[in-house]
Formats: sequence, structure tokens, C-alpha cells
Amino acid sequence: MADENEVAMQPCATCKNVRLTKYIEFHRNVGMLYLRRTYVMRGKLCKTCVRKYFWEFELKNLLLGPWGVISLVVTPIYLIQNVVTYVGARSKLRNAVE
Repeated sequence: MADENEVAMQPCATCKNVRLTKYIEFHRNVGMLYLRRTYVMRGKLCKTCVRKYFWEFELKNLLLGPWGVISLVVTPIYLIQNVVTYVGARSKLRNAVE
């Protein structure tokens, strides 16, 4: 099995273009006072899709995330985790052609 930290030339999981890809996991929380829902985007994505999903997940985390007791704790963790994932992926894909 391939290493998840490996950068490889293969089809992107979302746009299907053959480009350099990196495995990522972005998390998003939706707080609903007494309930919460978690969404996850995982797969080998190209540089363009990594940027797209990072901003989508971060903005929705900021707007919809902290609306519950547990969500007040979970949302900041997801925000930080997504930034770390994004920075790592961008550094690995810095020379990739978009």
C-alpha cells in the first residue's frame, strides 16, 4: 500500500485530472445546540482542489461550527487541524503545475 505522505502523479479524487496529488483529510463541524454533525473530505487531491476544499471547510467551520456546547471545543480543533493539513499539502505540492 502506498504511503499517505507520498506525492504521486495520478488522477485527483475530485476533479479527476491527472496531476501531482497528496492525501489530505479536512474536517468540518456543524453545531446544532444539542446535536452536532461532522463532515470529512479525504482523498488524494491536486493543488487546486486542496485549496478549494480547505477554504470551503474553514469558512463553513467558522460560520456553522460553534453553535453547541461540544462544538465550541471541537470546531477550534478542526480549524487548527485543517490549517496544519493545508500547509503540509501546499509545501509538498509547491512545484506542482495547476
